[in-house]
Amino acid sequence: MRIIIAGGGVIGSNLARELSQEHEVYVIESDKETAAKISEKLDVKVVIGSGANPSVLSRVPVYQADMVIAVTASDETNVVVCSLAAAYGAKFKVARVRNSSLAHALQKYRGTHFNIDEIICPEDLAAEAMAKGIETPGAREVADFANEQIFFRVFDLEKDSPLCGMALSSLKDRDFPWPFLIVAVMRDGEVFFAAGNTVLQENDRIYVLLPRASAGEFLTFVRPDVRSCKKVVIFGASRIGRRLTRMLSGKVKEVILIEPQYDQAEEVAAELDSVRVLHGSASETDLLMEAGIEAADVFIAARDDDEDNLVSAMLAKKMGAGTTMISAASPDYMKIVDAMDIDAVFNARFLAVDQILKYVRGQSFHAVSSFAECDAEALELVPEEGSPVTKHPLKEVGFPRDSLVGAVFRDNEVVLARGDLEIRAGERVIVFCREAAVKKLQKLFTKK
Repeated sequence: MRIIIAGGGVIGSNLARELSQEHEVYVIESDKETAAKISEKLDVKVVIGSGANPSVLSRVPVYQADMVIAVTASDETNVVVCSLAAAYGAKFKVARVRNSSLAHALQKYRGTHFNIDEIICPEDLAAEAMAKGIETPGAREVADFANEQIFFRVFDLEKDSPLCGMALSSLKDRDFPWPFLIVAVMRDGEVFFAAGNTVLQENDRIYVLLPRASAGEFLTFVRPDVRSCKKVVIFGASRIGRRLTRMLSGKVKEVILIEPQYDQAEEVAAELDSVRVLHGSASETDLLMEAGIEAADVFIAARDDDEDNLVSAMLAKKMGAGTTMISAASPDYMKIVDAMDIDAVFNARFLAVDQILKYVRGQSFHAVSSFAECDAEALELVPEEGSPVTKHPLKEVGFPRDSLVGAVFRDNEVVLARGDLEIRAGERVIVFCREAAVKKLQKLFTKK
């Protein structure tokens, strides 16, 4: 495919890195220093300028582009880039739009007035992921598949977990009427696919697939100390913070928002009567005490400042908050949260990359979810009629070595994978794999 990316920031550069291995990629970036870094590190063609400028856009083969992805820091620029690309003949256009009001308007008129095929809002994706994390306390990473009927969750095993010391072969169906499947384990920084002789240990990080209906029972089993969420404290009326506050209002018994900017605090207070809004900083112990942080089941730092988020979450944990989550724009923060006693970190831009990848990889891919601490992905794949994966039982298909089929969504039910399971065309299949196996998997799910 010939792919043009407008914007070389975190989203654009990560997309370029992912896609340049298999596709012809062009990057348009207005900042000369950023453009030079991309050109030096990646095998892509870089053009300096604004993609909203027709003379710049014409310097890349937009007329023959299979896909144009506009992910600059400006919503307006992204909309213009996609509209111009459509006029020039580009086949598929994706725009990053952060402003919620604009995104909603574009969703309604994108096809008739702007010729945009897909709208991506990273902040909405992050807020939704955080809300899912609140539903399953203790989960470090979350992803949902098959219209939210199949959960993929990542947990750390604490010493009091009943799973510690158990071999996976001993987890018999008769003992667990609520089905689940542990597909992989991270131990001492290394991820390996789970096998029957795998014995789980304290501090293991487990990657689990389970039907939505099993989530409550499994969570109670793996984390006996976890309780349902009744109080959430959110720091920051950012786009993520506001979106999350709206989502939780009326669903969680008590929601408190802390915001340092007085005018923004007033806006949220006027908009949401059920939310208690405090003016100040969550890095101040007095304000956290006023919020009753010691009784908070979850504390979420969602400001547009990574350092504020990290410091406030560490303080909240020290003062008694149950689960702590932060949003982080910098990729570096994804690597250090373990040492900082933060339970979960969400990067809106990485979530946007996953969302866009499913469009690039083709119609067999319905969802892509990457994991921050390993080179692995969970995929939702739908096999075509006559594809190789539909012709034999799973054990005879010949899957890539670094992949594992976890579950199938069939007739509105979740079926955990067994070796004798035969996949049918059109079913939603959840696969856990390393990045190197993606191309081989695509061939198995596509008719030759």
